[in-house]
Amino acid sequence: MKKIILLSIIGISNLTFAQTGSKLSGKIVDEKLNCLFGVKITNLNSGTEFISDQDGCYKIIVTENDILEFQMIGLTTDKIKIEKSTQTLNLIMMDKDVNCLGANWTEKQYRKVSRKIEKELKKLYKKAEKQNVWKNSSC
Repeated sequence: MKKIILLSIIGISNLTFAQTGSKLSGKIVDEKLNCLFGVKITNLNSGTEFISDQDGCYKIIVTENDILEFQMIGLTTDKIKIEKSTQTLNLIMMDKDVNCLGANWTEKQYRKVSRKIEKELKKLYKKAEKQNVWKNSSC
C-alpha cells in the first residue's frame, strides 16, 4: 500500500512539473513609446490570458513553442512563437493605420511596405533601449 501511495505521489509530481512552464514577463508600448494598458495577451496553446497593467507590464506562463497573441483595439495584433525559454519579451505595437491592414496590395507592394515597417520598428526598439523604456517602471 505504501508503494502505491509513493508511486502515485511521484507520478502526480512529475505530471505537475511537466505542465509548468516558465514565467515570461515584459513591457508593451506603442510607437510613441507610451505604456499600453489593457493589452490582452493570450497563450494560444494553453488558453491562459493576461491583461497588461498601467505600466504596460505583463506576466504569463509559457513553455517552448507556445504562441502568444497580443491584442488591443486599434493596434495591430501580434503573434509571437516562443522558440526558446526566455524570461523577458518586450513589444512595440503599432497603430493599424500605419501598416494599412486590409489594403489590396500586389506582392511587390506588400514586401516593400513590410520592409519599411521592419526598419521603423528597428529604429523604435533602438530608441526604446536608449531611453531605458524597458527598465523604467512607467513610461
